[in-house]
Amino acid sequence: MKTTTLVLGAVAAGTAAASIYLGIQLTAAHEDLAREGAARALDAVRIRELEAERSSLQAALENAGVPAPDASPGSPPPTVASNQKGAASVMPGGQPPPASERAEGAKTPAEQNVRRINQEVRLRRRYSGMPEELGLEAAQADKLFNLLADYQARSANDDRAYQYDPFGRQALEDASRAQRDADIEALLGPDKAAEFQDFEKSIPARMQVNRIGESMAAANVPLSDTQRKSLIAAMVAEQAAGPPPKRPDSNGYDAEYETKFLDWQTDYAQRMQARVEPLLTSEQVARYRDAVEVQNSRRAEARARAERNRNRNRTGGQ
Repeated sequence: MKTTTLVLGAVAAGTAAASIYLGIQLTAAHEDLAREGAARALDAVRIRELEAERSSLQAALENAGVPAPDASPGSPPPTVASNQKGAASVMPGGQPPPASERAEGAKTPAEQNVRRINQEVRLRRRYSGMPEELGLEAAQADKLFNLLADYQARSANDDRAYQYDPFGRQALEDASRAQRDADIEALLGPDKAAEFQDFEKSIPARMQVNRIGESMAAANVPLSDTQRKSLIAAMVAEQAAGPPPKRPDSNGYDAEYETKFLDWQTDYAQRMQARVEPLLTSEQVARYRDAVEVQNSRRAEARARAERNRNRNRTGGQ
């Protein structure tokens, strides 16, 4: 009897300890979810405030007979401080235009403000989830978004000022990017700045997972948060392992490049399918394969067109 009592007592004590531990873990999980929800709510409020301010400014500009710049928030967000710019138009002799022409892109303060607001709204949508993932306070996140928007606006001005000097523009972009990263490190500290860099590199993968998530949700087999994180990690790894071919410097159509890029897409899709399917349920796998089949069909058609164009270029258009 004593042995049985001791065993039962030990089991009861172990159960109580496990219950306490699970309770602590559950409370911590609820607190994390609450913080994430609060951060997303604050960001949504800030976006609404920006859009309301933009609407007021656009109305004022329209009443003054001035078209508001870049007013559509639904357009694809530009990459921050991207180095992949199209080739610039060059005047005869390769000389830059007069200063008066370089200043032609300048806008009124109201127009600049509208453009600046548009940029911040896009940035907040593009970097959605970044503040809570990095554990940033609302004020710190606001400072970071302001910093990013300022550098993006500066990059756009540099593009206009150096549109006839591609080498000068590239050097300025490199210097601007280095200064931007230094300012981010000064704002966030080295560790958080490194986390931000990792998040920024993962944005293409996050966008791809969002598209997968939307299709899964429409089919009533939504992705869990754990699945999303695993998918993002898998896609980041695959994109780093086999990056796409480098785009040529020319701004025109290049059949050779298009063929190489489509071949890379096919290889990437196969590698991703092998990584993605083990992370999905059987119902989700079925939906994913349906989408892959459609994409493969479209890619095959595009590949055939690119091959015809490449052959035509090789034969001189005959």
